[in-house]
Order: sequence, then C-alpha cells, then structure tokens
Amino acid sequence: MSGLLIESKAIGTDEVDIYMSSKYRITTVIPFKDNPVMNIYLFTKEEFDKFLRGYDQYAGFIVSAEQVEAMA
Repeated sequence: MSGLLIESKAIGTDEVDIYMSSKYRITTVIPFKDNPVMNIYLFTKEEFDKFLRGYDQYAGFIVSAEQVEAMA
C-alpha cells in the first residue's frame, strides 16, 4: 500500500462500536469516455467491505466516503 499517513490517534472501544454500526455515504466516479457517471451509495460497514472486494478490477474510483448515520 502506498500513500501518506497524515494522522493516527487512539480511540475508545465505544467509538469503534459506533463506527462499526454506522452507515456510510460512498461516492464513486466511473470515467466513461463519452458519458462519465457519478454514483452515490449508502452502505453499512459490512456492505462497504463487500463492495470493496475486487473493486480495483473496475474503472471507477471512490471520491469520498463519509459517515452519515451513527447506529449505536
């Protein structure tokens, strides 16, 4: 993996529980030559994990991922 880690901090298990049970808004772009598309998804953490499996095989890329609903 490449990239630059810009921050790391300890968090409590209560925060982990909230992140694990939250929903996330994921925005992707598919740069089709003649008709580019932006897709917006709403995922649980588990759904997002499944979505990412093999995602590098597609032409699309993720432009944002944000927590939108804390479930805990």
